[in-house]
Amino acid sequence: MILRSMRNGFFSAIFLGLLVLGGFSLVLTDWNGMFRGGGITKTDIAVVDGTPIKISEFNNIVNRVLRNQQIDPAQAYQSGVLDNILQNEILTRVLAIAANDYGIRVEDKHIAKQIKSLITPLTTSETDSKQALKQFLQMQGMSEKALVSIIRSEIETELLKSSIAVNSYVPNAMSEDIAAYRDTTRTVRYIQLENKDIKLEQKADEELLKNYYEGLKSQYMIPETRDFTIALVNAEKLIKDMKASDEEIQNYYNDHLDDYKEDQKRVLDQAILQNEGDALEIIEKVKDGNDFETTVKDKTGNTKTYAKSISFAKKDLSDEMAESVFSAKLSDIVGPFKSPLGYHVIKIAEIREPRTKPLEEVKDKISEQLTNEKIGNEIYELTSSFEDRLAAGEEYEALKEEYKLEIMSFQNVTSSDEELSGNHKFTKEQAQAIIKKIFQMEEGEPSSLADLSSSEFFSVNLNKVVPTTSRPFEEVKDLLLKRWTKENQARQNLIEAQILAENLNEGKVDLGNTDHSVKTQTNLARPGSNVQNSQNSQNLSEVFKDIRVANRFMDADEGKYIISIPSDAESIIIGIASDTKLGTPSEKDTKTLSSSLKADLSTANLMLFVTQLEKKYPVEINNSLLERLYANTGDQSD
Repeated sequence: MILRSMRNGFFSAIFLGLLVLGGFSLVLTDWNGMFRGGGITKTDIAVVDGTPIKISEFNNIVNRVLRNQQIDPAQAYQSGVLDNILQNEILTRVLAIAANDYGIRVEDKHIAKQIKSLITPLTTSETDSKQALKQFLQMQGMSEKALVSIIRSEIETELLKSSIAVNSYVPNAMSEDIAAYRDTTRTVRYIQLENKDIKLEQKADEELLKNYYEGLKSQYMIPETRDFTIALVNAEKLIKDMKASDEEIQNYYNDHLDDYKEDQKRVLDQAILQNEGDALEIIEKVKDGNDFETTVKDKTGNTKTYAKSISFAKKDLSDEMAESVFSAKLSDIVGPFKSPLGYHVIKIAEIREPRTKPLEEVKDKISEQLTNEKIGNEIYELTSSFEDRLAAGEEYEALKEEYKLEIMSFQNVTSSDEELSGNHKFTKEQAQAIIKKIFQMEEGEPSSLADLSSSEFFSVNLNKVVPTTSRPFEEVKDLLLKRWTKENQARQNLIEAQILAENLNEGKVDLGNTDHSVKTQTNLARPGSNVQNSQNSQNLSEVFKDIRVANRFMDADEGKYIISIPSDAESIIIGIASDTKLGTPSEKDTKTLSSSLKADLSTANLMLFVTQLEKKYPVEINNSLLERLYANTGDQSD
């Protein structure tokens, strides 16, 4: 689906979709400085009220969302998922701009409460809130400052939405009338005309069926089948005992010394207090010689707010903290520093000077990296030589011994098959990948190698193609006769039912004088109503369990014969509704309906508001850039 330019109703359409999905989620994007700007450029995905959405930030959002859904950006672009991601981001930003312009502000304590709820699942007896927050930020790939900004924007947006949506008024009389209408009941007298009871005057002879067959031939096709051979190459069988040497490890270490340099660090003991007075009191007691951890425990009653021996580089701390911490001496205590989590009191437990990690500390990691590179290079050489020899005309059998090939043949495989049976156990996904490959090939040429798993590769040779053909007339003759008979019985039954309904309405015939058994359904109610939900299913005839039929008779004019065709289309119902009674819903039912109506009106209010926002805050989308980035490629990098 190609993303469209801005158009009338853009926000209204997607806003309803967001409401159905349950509202706005936390959009993990840095909102700093987003409120004003101007002009779309070649590197902007979109511009919202003059502020661009850059390639890098949108790509980060896309990758994060799609990582959870396990699809690549190209698939997301084609299926429209990427369209939804961008629309959601635009709408969220527009509402954030509106909240800012209307002066909606959130106090820090509310943001701190939200952050606490986010990190609570990560907090354990061994992981305090500070460590949990650090872990959460690492998982999301963002700074504490960015997280605070995002949550502030989200809460302010929700406040804006709630202020627009509240106070929708629904009169009690309206709720009572709608509830009574919803729970209306009726009595229906009816007959059921079965298609199978129709006696056809015309018989289907050979010539008629052949003509009938010509019109339906495309529905009686034998699908194309393909015969092919697979050759599996298992790299693990060919590559053994490949390991980086000590010399290679040493050389790599020497060439990449800058990668193993560490900045100056501080190992900190830290406490987070809920008020500044407690923080200042703890600082004074520690300066007087009291133990930091014991002092925190005495003041708070526990040590959950105390974290010991956590290492930080200067860049890991806020500017205010970093300046004080890295200016302090060993064992100094500094603070308090205010953040959304509370008031931080910090003691310098250790000063670690800049250093270069020694070889022994990183040797195993380098060895693993170099070994994997060697294996990867070897696999590349192996597969390249295999493909070169295939291209030169050598066959699988000639290469079997040297490359330890596993060769299998398959016959009569169709494009809709999902599995491949044989000695080798292919997963469903692997089988579908092979079948897809086969149906993209021309007969007679082996394919290049494709990945089957991290260590297995396959090549396929298409041996034979049997094109799609029609099933012979004689083979499907009986099926055609049954189908022709069934269609014509249904057609004739409908004609006769329409004539009978007209005669019944004109008084030319009475329902009881037909050749069909007259039945009566009492207390028929609308599907989904409280009356139907409380009815014993044994009191409802089978034909009115069909929602299509029940709704038809509940909507029909009272006293008029109508026809209704059940969902299975095997019969026709002719009936007349009478004794219509409005329901008598309980006070509880009326209140429930009133709440539902208020919610509907709130949604309508929000949609009207968003319609006005699209006029106030213009949006431009760079469709050509989106297509160039995502239409034909997989994962994009920044």
